[in-house]
Amino acid sequence: MINMIISFMVVVLSFNFFMMSYQVNGLNRLVMNAPISLFETAIELMDISEENGPIFNKETLERNLTSYFDFSLPHYTDEYEVGFYYYNPSDHSVCIDENAKAVEVTVSASFIFMYQYQKTMFYEIRSN
Repeated sequence: MINMIISFMVVVLSFNFFMMSYQVNGLNRLVMNAPISLFETAIELMDISEENGPIFNKETLERNLTSYFDFSLPHYTDEYEVGFYYYNPSDHSVCIDENAKAVEVTVSASFIFMYQYQKTMFYEIRSN
């Protein structure tokens, strides 16, 4: 009888760890392999100024990434959050104006057993 209880607990724990690794690996694939075209379509190329060069359109970038994650992340978790932080690539200070050349995207999610997943990605527009 004790052997059956222990075997049952091992099966349940194995299944829980399998589901947790499935969710973490799925999230890693979605976040780390986010299509670069989501960022490229948010770069303003029409009104490029000589002193600033190309910049991110904040509204387009946030809409692209939010819709991508809203479509993909519910397959792996119910609670998630996407955060944006714009900064200047030269000195890493906060970019308050509309001339954002760099963005930090943070994806946070919660899993079973109150496990928190958090991944941060950095994207910058650099000139050649």
